[in-house]
Amino acid sequence: MDKQVADLLRRQWPDADEIVIEEFCPIPGGYSRETYRFDCRVKRSGQEQLLPMILRKDPPAAVGILHTSRRVEHDLLQAIRCHTGLPVSESYCYEMDPATFGEPAMIIQRMPGSGLTSALFNGGPDADQAEAVCTHLCELIAELHLTDYAKLNAAGALDDPRGVGIDTSSWDRYMDTTFEYYLRGYSEGDYDPLPVLMDAYLTLRRTKPRPLKLTLVHGDFNPVNFLYENGRVSALIDWENSRIGDPREDLGWMQTMDLLSNTDVLGSVKKEGGFIGYYNKLTGFNVTQEEVNYFSLFGTCNIAVPVAASMKRRTTREHMELMHLYILQPNILNALNFAKMLGYPLPEGV
Repeated sequence: MDKQVADLLRRQWPDADEIVIEEFCPIPGGYSRETYRFDCRVKRSGQEQLLPMILRKDPPAAVGILHTSRRVEHDLLQAIRCHTGLPVSESYCYEMDPATFGEPAMIIQRMPGSGLTSALFNGGPDADQAEAVCTHLCELIAELHLTDYAKLNAAGALDDPRGVGIDTSSWDRYMDTTFEYYLRGYSEGDYDPLPVLMDAYLTLRRTKPRPLKLTLVHGDFNPVNFLYENGRVSALIDWENSRIGDPREDLGWMQTMDLLSNTDVLGSVKKEGGFIGYYNKLTGFNVTQEEVNYFSLFGTCNIAVPVAASMKRRTTREHMELMHLYILQPNILNALNFAKMLGYPLPEGV
């Protein structure tokens, strides 16, 4: 695969005298994309440059969980770099023709910093940086939500990037068409260990909060999708699920993943009443804890639809990947999490 990477970069940089790929190896972890790290040694006009890079490649369609576009992700990263101060990777190029890598792929800058965010919490070696890093993270997500999304979505590709029928012409239409997507996915997925999932979709539809202006949302704002060093966030990563949506989705998903990851991003911000209070000061959105709780459930449902669809493709033998059987197990257990979020009376441990 390193040869194909070199060939793609030569087409991208025809002025280069030499391109050498070094230390090419897979990055473990992650469910949606295959990722590889490497260094690219580029020589131009007698000058040599060493560029740290990442190859992000789609899995086969039947295996994929989130069906997103590398072209759209490339364009978004370039727009963010152009119109904001957010620390994101430069996207060098993309290749949509599967003849090159077997599936569409992109090559991006490998950003500096640590991704072991668990080291920030629970007495980890970087716990002294937690407050500064999480405060900076709050400032960055506020900046994203305050950015005019028309600048980041000039071609409209982020209105409905999954192609599932979302209408972003207004907040109400966005919410209503999202619920239609959830309910359609419920019947198409044909997977329900307990009817709590249907109850979650209907409860969300019945108890919509006040409208808030739509923004670009990261879409997977969680404790493993940023890098840090020296008390600052050095990169926001993994933008493939970005879309136009309600900014409270990012806050709700961080709350969910904070709990599941045994981290404390939201609790580490001390100024201005904590993460949500400081976020409100920066944005003026006046988000309440009840709204964060609502969008915690909303975001969990948003990922539940494609995950359930991917598990069905495994159980019907469209593919035989082991990982999707692995995902099946925690999703059955997650019925209890949905029940708790919906306020069901549950037995308490002794």
